[in-house]
Amino acid sequence: MVKTLTKEHLKDYLIGSAILACGQSEDNPRALAMIEDIFEKGLKVTLIDQVKIPDEKFICTVSYQAGGGVPEDVKKQLEPYLQKLEEVDLSQSKKAINLKKAVNELSEISNAEFYSYIALCTSPIQGMTAMYTAAIEGKPCVDGDCCGRARPGYHISLTNPAGIPATPTVMVTPLGETIIIKTAVEIARIGDICKIIHIVSGGTVTPVAGCPASIKEYRGGMVPKQVTKCIEIGKAVRRAREEGKNPIEAFMKTANAYEIFEGEVRSFEREARLGYTWGNWIVKGLGEFEGHTLRVWFKNEHLVSWFDDQPYVTCPDLICIVDSNGCKGLGNMYELPSYIGRKVTVFGLPAYKLWRAKEGIEHWNPKNYGFDIEYKPLEEVVSENFNRITRRTLNN
Repeated sequence: MVKTLTKEHLKDYLIGSAILACGQSEDNPRALAMIEDIFEKGLKVTLIDQVKIPDEKFICTVSYQAGGGVPEDVKKQLEPYLQKLEEVDLSQSKKAINLKKAVNELSEISNAEFYSYIALCTSPIQGMTAMYTAAIEGKPCVDGDCCGRARPGYHISLTNPAGIPATPTVMVTPLGETIIIKTAVEIARIGDICKIIHIVSGGTVTPVAGCPASIKEYRGGMVPKQVTKCIEIGKAVRRAREEGKNPIEAFMKTANAYEIFEGEVRSFEREARLGYTWGNWIVKGLGEFEGHTLRVWFKNEHLVSWFDDQPYVTCPDLICIVDSNGCKGLGNMYELPSYIGRKVTVFGLPAYKLWRAKEGIEHWNPKNYGFDIEYKPLEEVVSENFNRITRRTLNN
């Protein structure tokens, strides 16, 4: 089935994907710029269910290497190059050209014609990048992505445990430079290289195309219908806002989410380092959580949490922090308003089943970030803490 998306669909996607991204905002200016450019140019965004794509057809991932963690002095180092190259254009049109260049270069060197494209993860910027690329190429976009949430690292992709080769990989910098990674010892190394290119490009978004493979191979390395899921969640939250209903309950019902904490932000600390944004949220409990404290550690996205200093919900499961008034996803990167004193609700959602399989957990768990914490599925954590937390699902 192929479905054409409206502007409202895409904006609903931003709402839903921002929450499931675990640390991003629905107001991402780059994602919004892509939506506006699509409709100004009269392009069409279509989604295709992966089961409708013939087994032998090839697809690839397309993403933007983005994120925080780029010092100002590094950004200034880019300025002389921008001044020397008068043709450098950072407009949306130039970004579209660079996206096309990346996927077309990958198509040529991998000797594969791409039927469609897929996002590396769930987030406003990455999901829209895949849909935008498909639109400017006149192709459908796969209704799915390779993670089911956002993640801090190119290697944290279901293509990895699925055995889909990450190379060749193509990057195109804002200066129009093309970087091709033909081979790598492992996918994590590709992420390191891409991050360095991102940093020396001043933190400006750099398109990346990679993981060329048949859709048959991808069926074991993706979360199907994830785009549609985000749109449905975003629609439910938006309608609740418009109709004066409770968007928190609308989200819980649509997403089948657990409310794992509610409180007031007492501390929000972050540090830009090595191309990432690292930090902690400290939330003082309110209501049923009065007298308790939640800490959430993030590396771009929320990854590990502690309830009263005891390990709580962790990656790969989702930790989603939203504004309690409008259920708006709250971001960790870029320029942020002060969160101190804001009332927030924290949700937990189970990771996609492939992340919870043995090989998935080996690729992604708290120990990957230096914490001596064994991963426990969200449901077990909630059950163990039943007497001191809210365990609510409104799906039934």
